[in-house]
Amino acid sequence: MTDEELASRSASKDGDAYRILVNRHVDRVYAYCARVTGNPSDAEDLVQDVFLRVWRNADRWDGGRLPFEAWLMVLARRICIDYLRRKKVRPTRTLDDEMLPDPLPGPHELAQARGVARRVQSELMKLPVNQRSAIVLRYYQGYSNEEAAAILGVTVYALESLLKRGRANLQRALGDLEKWQ
Repeated sequence: MTDEELASRSASKDGDAYRILVNRHVDRVYAYCARVTGNPSDAEDLVQDVFLRVWRNADRWDGGRLPFEAWLMVLARRICIDYLRRKKVRPTRTLDDEMLPDPLPGPHELAQARGVARRVQSELMKLPVNQRSAIVLRYYQGYSNEEAAAILGVTVYALESLLKRGRANLQRALGDLEKWQ
């Protein structure tokens, strides 16, 4: 069944359809929440909030406006922003590769990539939340510009502007990265 069919059945409180949706999307939602907040344990709670909201509000999803997965990521984004506003501080914790596994060949390459990944994640957490969200959706989650723009509720042009500013800020912050490689 498609996400759309499952969401429609979930709106009728079909628990089996809902479980399938959760299983299909939980990893992607978790990865987004963890990257945006920088806090893996809080990301687990945020993912629960996202899927609880899906269960309660599946009937509000409008398939003509957004595909289900985009709507789901809009919910995740809103919940992460609310979390960051409540905390009123920028997250400073970086994610360890063990928390978001990314298989790499060879121990030397793995150690080198981990160091670079920690540094990039650290600088990513310093970006404004909109730039960070745009980068996470586009580059970490693999959404197209159109999909990421829809999730963020901005035009494609505005998304490209966020990406450009975010990349420029990262490039400035990571200017000495060549010595890491």
